[in-house]
Amino acid sequence: MLGPLLLATALLGSPAPATPTLEAIERETTNLFDRTAPSVVLVETRDGFGSGFFVSPLGHIVTNRHVVGAAATVKVRLHDGRRMVGTVVSRGAGGVDVALIKVSAKHTPPLAFASTRSLRIGTWAGSVGHGRGGVWTLTTGLVSNAHGARDRGVLQTQIPLNPGSSGGPVFDRRGRVVGIVVSGMLDSDAINFAITPETALAALAKLRPLSNCLTINAPAGASVFVRGARVGTGPVVTIVAEPGKYRVEVDGRGGRKQRTVVFPDVRSVSFGS
Repeated sequence: MLGPLLLATALLGSPAPATPTLEAIERETTNLFDRTAPSVVLVETRDGFGSGFFVSPLGHIVTNRHVVGAAATVKVRLHDGRRMVGTVVSRGAGGVDVALIKVSAKHTPPLAFASTRSLRIGTWAGSVGHGRGGVWTLTTGLVSNAHGARDRGVLQTQIPLNPGSSGGPVFDRRGRVVGIVVSGMLDSDAINFAITPETALAALAKLRPLSNCLTINAPAGASVFVRGARVGTGPVVTIVAEPGKYRVEVDGRGGRKQRTVVFPDVRSVSFGS
C-alpha cells in the first residue's frame, strides 16, 4: 500500500517540492552574517556614531554624509577590534547623503554592489550595523517599495533599523549591497530608506573606480541605453556591472551612437557631444 506522500506523488505525476528546514534557513542566515560583518565598521565623531562598510581592499569605506558631518577625520572601529583614524576624502555631490572615508589598512574585505533596476517588492534584504549602540547587529526583512521610492534614488524597506544604523549596508541574499541605510520614519513601524548604489555612484566620483560599476559619459540630456534598456541621461550615468559584454547606446542631437564594451576590461566609456 502506498504511503500518503507516495500516493500524492503518483496522483500528481511529479515529486513533491522540497521545503527548506528551519535549520537550513538559520545556517544560510548565520553564514551570510559571518561573510558580511567583517566588512562593516563603526564610525564615531564628536557628535555621535554611525555605520559604514568597506568598498575596496585598500581601506575605503562608504557611509552617510550626515554621519561624518563637517569632520575632516573620524574614528573607525573594525570588526576585529582595531581602532583607526579615518580621513573623509569625499562627500556626495548635490546633497546626496553619502561620503567616502579612507583608513590606513590593507586587505580590507569589500562588499560588492548589486543593481537595483530589477529589484522586486518582497525581495529578502538584511543589514548589519550599530543601531542604538548594539554593535554589529543583524536585522532582516523585505524590500517594501522598489518603484516610486527608487525614482527618488532610494529603496524602502521594512528592516527594523535604529539610529546608529545609518551608513550601513542593506544587502541581498548573496551579500551584495543594494542600499546604504539613510533614514527611518519616526512614529512608524519599520519603514526605512536606503540610498541605491546607482545614486551613490553618481554622487561620489571617487567611489566609481573602486566599485563594480560602468560609467557612461554622454552629452547633457542625451538618453543612455544599456543592453536595450534606458538607464538615464547624460552627462554622467553609472550602472552596477558584472563581468561581460555591454551594448551602450546614446541618443542625442547627432542621432544614436552605439558602442560595445567588455566589463571590467573597460570601466568607462565616453561619447562626444
